[in-house]
Amino acid sequence: MTPGRPVAGTFATTPDQVYDAYRPRAEYVSSVSWQAVRPLAVSACRKAEHSSVDAALSGIRIASHFLDWCRREGIPLAAETAFSPPSVERYIATQTGHLTAATRATHRSHLRRIGRAATRSAPWPNKARPYARPNAMTSPYSDREVADFAAAVDQQPTETLAHRLGAFLCLGLGAGLRPGEMLTVHADEHLGIHPDDPNLWIVFLADRMVPVRRDYVPLLRRLSRVHPTGPLVGPHNPETKNPVGILTQGLLFPATAPPLRLFRLRITWMKAILDGGTRLPEFAALAGVASAKTLETITPHLAGRWESDEWLRKASES
Repeated sequence: MTPGRPVAGTFATTPDQVYDAYRPRAEYVSSVSWQAVRPLAVSACRKAEHSSVDAALSGIRIASHFLDWCRREGIPLAAETAFSPPSVERYIATQTGHLTAATRATHRSHLRRIGRAATRSAPWPNKARPYARPNAMTSPYSDREVADFAAAVDQQPTETLAHRLGAFLCLGLGAGLRPGEMLTVHADEHLGIHPDDPNLWIVFLADRMVPVRRDYVPLLRRLSRVHPTGPLVGPHNPETKNPVGILTQGLLFPATAPPLRLFRLRITWMKAILDGGTRLPEFAALAGVASAKTLETITPHLAGRWESDEWLRKASES
């Protein structure tokens, strides 16, 4: 189920739905003021590209209170004048003294993020880039791209191609195998079920064992029943010059889908398990890596807890 929450009588599951439905409480922002500040509050928050319903709700709530103050102070309701560093800092200094230090930091963090995104000439410092620009060839696939690949399984012209694509997705997105490792997996030889959990499937390789992400277990179970012996991806000649290229030839995808690169499936799996809380020693064991180069590749794509300076608090609690 898509996560969401009630917002002004609407169950919002996306940031856009939050912005459309949100109305501040009248005792904090009058209906007249909200009518005046709403266009700028919504457009600025959209540009901030909040990634979750909770972040979007916090952003629009804080922005509405801030812009209501700007209106009362006579600050023009234009992005460059309202969402400027001096305006934000004066608001924090004069209007948030009753809040805790953590809540003040949350307000400042949201307004800085929105201001940086909504303005072009306001003197916001550039956001720090601790990593080099990601390379698209080694970037994880987006959720939308993964969904396109998943939908393409049932759209293949033959059962053989549908089975082959499903196997690549299970072994790549589900277990993070290298392309060459995908070719060697046989259901009867390399797949097992945990004795205490029938939903925990494991791929047993020569150097490690990898649990299959639960979203991919139903498809893997079905593929294994259809082809219990032989390579799960289908018959092929491993001695050919490019067996992966031959196996992926003929697969059909929606126009919106990017090219299928098996290594990017593995990168996408890495992001998923690290974002999910897998610790670095566990990650190294599951991925079969010992070099820091892999972490250099994946780290720029991992989710940080930047909203409301949560990452600072988490570090202080460790």
